[in-house]
Amino acid sequence: MGSVPTLAESTLVQPSIPLVPGIVDVTPLDQYMVRVILPMMIFFKVDEPSLRPIILRNLKKALSLAIDELKILAAEIIPKDPVRNTIQLEYRKDSGVWFHVKELPDVDYQDLAGRNFPFAALPASQYASQPLGHSERAPVMTLQATLIKGGLVLTFGGHHVVMDAQGMGTFVEVWAKHVAAVSTGVVVHRNQWLTNEHLDAFQLYSPGMDRPLSEFPLYHPPREGSYEKLQADLQVKVLQKATSGDHEGIAKLIRVSHWAMTQEKMDELCDATLPKTKEESSVTSHATLSALIWKQVSKARRLTEKQVASSSLLTSVNLRRRVEPPLAPEYPGNAIALARANATTAELETPGVEQVHELAKKVSASIEEWTADELWSLAGALQTHPGDISNKLLPSLNSDVLVTAPSRLGEMLKAANWGPELGDIKALRWAFPAFMDGFVIVLPSIHGGIEIMLWTAPETTRRLTEDPDWTKWVTQLE
Repeated sequence: MGSVPTLAESTLVQPSIPLVPGIVDVTPLDQYMVRVILPMMIFFKVDEPSLRPIILRNLKKALSLAIDELKILAAEIIPKDPVRNTIQLEYRKDSGVWFHVKELPDVDYQDLAGRNFPFAALPASQYASQPLGHSERAPVMTLQATLIKGGLVLTFGGHHVVMDAQGMGTFVEVWAKHVAAVSTGVVVHRNQWLTNEHLDAFQLYSPGMDRPLSEFPLYHPPREGSYEKLQADLQVKVLQKATSGDHEGIAKLIRVSHWAMTQEKMDELCDATLPKTKEESSVTSHATLSALIWKQVSKARRLTEKQVASSSLLTSVNLRRRVEPPLAPEYPGNAIALARANATTAELETPGVEQVHELAKKVSASIEEWTADELWSLAGALQTHPGDISNKLLPSLNSDVLVTAPSRLGEMLKAANWGPELGDIKALRWAFPAFMDGFVIVLPSIHGGIEIMLWTAPETTRRLTEDPDWTKWVTQLE
């Protein structure tokens, strides 16, 4: 049972510069994004209770300034075309961002820190504000500050249809910048604000194209046997619960496990999977780690036993530098496509770490298929897709794995300065509504090395924890 809150208040924080009311379209890559809300929690150590009023005042004042700089924070997502289930943004004169404050006096920062801030102790129902799921009128962002003994938990509820994880990093950077300034009695100069060059995404609006999505490698129809049908049905159920914000329902179907990998282990893995000859292509450490995860999850799923012939590794590709002309790294919207690598079950179950390199080459090759021309074609195909466009980022799913590694988000969190009262971020956790069995987030750890969050069916998680071919490289956190 969760701690009972003793303080709860809500404030609609509005920009200091009045908004211009109106309706704004979103890009094709926003339209096809999975419609989930991404509650992200960051933890601060605050020993002195007398600092709380100052911290809350500074957070609210800085949030108003952050909305001035990043107006999309105050928008609401509303329907556009009911036939294609498209969306648009609405700004009103009284728009703002809801900032909620809750106190959980029975929760101790030191206890959470001593247990590596375990996911099981951080339910979204306690630490994230409503709404947790998509609705016909949904906010772009909601925020909650949870006061605990010796600390503060700040939760960002960003809606994925207008903001990917890299975009969330941009918001964190902007808000932290203003918090640090307000805390020291200064103002961030306008020449340090994001400009239209950072926010514009004209290169994501291509003309409509008569190309069916099935022509893209990502959307090629999957194999379907009896087990694949069961797995596909499970994936549909998980996605439905994720978009509605039913975190408890998701937990009954798939479980999150949390793993740490030191930089030394990452280097050791890369060394162990180096190509044997100079003629063989080298791969990135990210592709190598993705291949290891793919291999080990597939092994834990026992695909041969279930007569599953193949599996795919889906990689979330940051498109900001791949489109022409490139988007700014700070672009806050969605700039994601999924790359798809395929392997037979025999390839995935070949023993030995040497096979990881062969799988990593498939991962790298799949990412390189997203050229600027192909992305332009995808944007055009999405604009003319005749059916429901929502959640079209995802292909039909079976025994697949999806790895996302928003490295810039991790880097921004590590570098963010939140002023003297809050100090540095001590930990990051996602109260994430994972939308598939086999969803993986890889982030650089604030404390060095890498953290891996992996959502799988309970029996898959259990087998992973017992597999020395996996635990040789990673350590499970509580």
